[in-house]
Amino acid sequence: MINHKPEPMRLNLWVEIVVFLSAYYPLFLILLIRDVREGGHGIPIGSAEWNLSVTGWGVSLFLVSSFSSLALAHIMRKLLKRQEGGTAIKVQEADPISGDMLNYTLPFLIGLFAFSYSDWQSIASLLVFLAFMLAFLHKEQIALLNPMLLLMNVRLYKIKYKEVGRERFCSAFALCLGSVEASNVTVNIKETAGITFIYPCGDGANEQ
Repeated sequence: MINHKPEPMRLNLWVEIVVFLSAYYPLFLILLIRDVREGGHGIPIGSAEWNLSVTGWGVSLFLVSSFSSLALAHIMRKLLKRQEGGTAIKVQEADPISGDMLNYTLPFLIGLFAFSYSDWQSIASLLVFLAFMLAFLHKEQIALLNPMLLLMNVRLYKIKYKEVGRERFCSAFALCLGSVEASNVTVNIKETAGITFIYPCGDGANEQ
């Protein structure tokens, strides 16, 4: 059977955008470094003796991606350590989901070639490129396969689990801080903002 209207990702759009922008923090850092110039108009950096400046676009995109990365790291650490109202489960199977890092790393090459914030055509091309990349990642439902999450030690798993006290098995794609394995240890699972999280029980209720 062919489904022409597959179920869309449940990830909230604003969360998906933050995750997407954080993934391109290295790209905007490279572009900011390349944007540093001697003299000219722009935002001065360093001491006045250096006479160095960068464009507003370079600083703006770098700050947006930096804020997204910091916000993502803070939120993920908080939600993956402890949440209220989670469901106690025991993981029966856990398979790590690994993505093709080429989808993320190839765009970094843009920053190594002749790109410049000095003309509006380059800026417009970059924004169009990012818009299409966001659309592609949304359609492929791989926004959470983010290299920045790996640097935060956050991994995506496909798990098969059973709620404590029930015999029915369920499956889900879930984020975990560190790694998860099938065991009889009780952990919690909860969906927040369209993302499913696995995190330790905080009440000493782990059962062997």
